Amino acid sequence: MPPIWVPLAFLLAAPCFALAASVVLAWQGEAALVSRWTPATLAMTHLLTLGFLTMTIVGALFQLLPVVAGARIPLARPVAVAGWIGLVSGTVILASALGLGLGGAAFHAAAAVLALAGLLMLAVLGIALARRAAPAANALVRGVRLAAAGLALTLGLGGTLALYLGGVAVADVVLLTDIHASWGLLGWVVALTTVVSFQVIPMFQGTAAYPASQEAGVPALLFALLLAWSAAALGGTGQWRTAAEIGLGVLLLSYVRTTLLHFRRRKRQADVGTFYWIQAMACLAGAVLVHFLPIDGDRRALMMGIMVIAGFAMSAINGMLYKIVPFLVWYHLQERAGGARARMPGIRTIVDEPRALRQWRWHLVAFALLLAAPLAPGVLARPAGLFQALAMLLLIRDLAGAAMLYLRLRRA
Repeated sequence: MPPIWVPLAFLLAAPCFALAASVVLAWQGEAALVSRWTPATLAMTHLLTLGFLTMTIVGALFQLLPVVAGARIPLARPVAVAGWIGLVSGTVILASALGLGLGGAAFHAAAAVLALAGLLMLAVLGIALARRAAPAANALVRGVRLAAAGLALTLGLGGTLALYLGGVAVADVVLLTDIHASWGLLGWVVALTTVVSFQVIPMFQGTAAYPASQEAGVPALLFALLLAWSAAALGGTGQWRTAAEIGLGVLLLSYVRTTLLHFRRRKRQADVGTFYWIQAMACLAGAVLVHFLPIDGDRRALMMGIMVIAGFAMSAINGMLYKIVPFLVWYHLQERAGGARARMPGIRTIVDEPRALRQWRWHLVAFALLLAAPLAPGVLARPAGLFQALAMLLLIRDLAGAAMLYLRLRRA
């Protein structure tokens, strides 16, 4: 188990980036949702995908790999500090360059900082994942390896695009952007969220374990189908590209169906975490369906991005944060308390259920407004940003309250 501040530093910083994206949306309004190519849209997207989603995922991996897989991360504390600084500063520079048009030097700086941070974290994760894991954790380790490869491809493509924005010529930048976005959302965010869900849904939601075939098959098939789709897109073979898209859709719908069936057969009463996960599954299925609907390409891309980022990934991660952070605080307080454990707070009292339920309701309303906003951006964009900002402020308050409780009781 790493020191509590190794994962917690990432988990506490992540919602601040989602809050920043919400402020950009409330500030820019219609300009942020009329097209996926506007500066505000690009800045918001990277604040969420790099700042919120990737920051949370990296923090969770620092905790999950040693505990579940027995994969000790070498030099966890200094690597976490360097990775955190690089990810925070690189995301801020990139979002500022995209949103404010800071020029080529800013894009080059963002590419360099994020590349260094990414290479450092991928290197230490690679060392940890290369070690022999417990047999029960083999599926997790293989899934994280594939997702890490997806992140490496995403960073490479993103660095190429950053160089293009900095003035370096790149062929077919639109196609390259599509491939970059597909690997970032599917090959990294969706892939790792599904891999983690195989562990945390049975652990925190009291469901049965997932079938071993799905734990191993979903990440591998997702990676293979994305490779096939990328090759078809680069080769200009539309028929194979469509076949790969259908395969990806079927795979993701199968995962959604299995997860929802698990919740129907759960062993304990539903809690707020269940609501987050059900919303996440509904949004992932909705994104698959929207992809095949005859909608204008730019509007369809916006709606799919909203469903995958805000609907699927943010819902799942919000739910996990309300489980993981209280668990970390409770566990480390128990370890420090020794014989005085009876006086330590229970895990359910660190962040109580009504607080989590309140945040989920605000998040749900914000998502509904955000999903409808591409249809009427002039009317709905700013309210969506304001509601999402309020939801993030509640999340920040609840997680910061748990951290402050740890500090207060540690000194007692």
